[in-house]
Amino acid sequence: MNAVYIYQTIHTLRGTALLPHAHVRALDSAARALFGRPFALPVGEFAARVGAVAGEAGGGDDLSFFVRAELAPDGRLTLRPAGRSLYRGHDLRSLMPEALLFTYDLPFGDYPTSASEAFDALARIEALRQGARCPLRRGSDGAVRTGDGAPLFAVRGDTVITTPGEPGAERTAAAASIAAAGLRLEERPLAASELARCDELFCFDHRGLLSISRCGGISYPSLTAERVARAACGLTEEFRKM
Repeated sequence: MNAVYIYQTIHTLRGTALLPHAHVRALDSAARALFGRPFALPVGEFAARVGAVAGEAGGGDDLSFFVRAELAPDGRLTLRPAGRSLYRGHDLRSLMPEALLFTYDLPFGDYPTSASEAFDALARIEALRQGARCPLRRGSDGAVRTGDGAPLFAVRGDTVITTPGEPGAERTAAAASIAAAGLRLEERPLAASELARCDELFCFDHRGLLSISRCGGISYPSLTAERVARAACGLTEEFRKM
């Protein structure tokens, strides 16, 4: 595999890929923008190949299993096992970490690449060094975008706020889950100064929901995150088609 690539991590359940259309769209959008070429693999073939990798790695039981897709500049796609989940579906993870805010931009936009992953890994190391476990990324424009490399969502009443980003499977699943939970999603720049006035903070990615326990001296509960996680788990069958 080349040192530079686009990646996606696919959540599978009983050997079936969830959100296959969303993952293919994300790979295609990033490949066109960064490599100047489309990702032409049909969704059905992509899902079948992901399911085969999960099945061969023992991911066909009732717990979720992850498969990582890496797309090189020459169009070569590599799929490999990325581990078993402790949960079934996009559940609320038991860890509630403390978060620390960092300001940095990713190279060449917010696409999921090996370069952006390295930046996020360095932020995670620095957060741990300062006693926190979850780095929140604020861009140079002042908008807070991600937590631990995943889209960040802030709760105020019945509204969930997120800074707009590149479309991907995580945002597709989160938007559907937030709507199913009876909440309103507001996509606009989320300023760091707003975090202290929010009721909750959570991240959403292939692993499920990660609720933030504390940031900037403010403690947060996880009631809304639990509600969204329940909705996400109830959408598993729908996620197979998205």
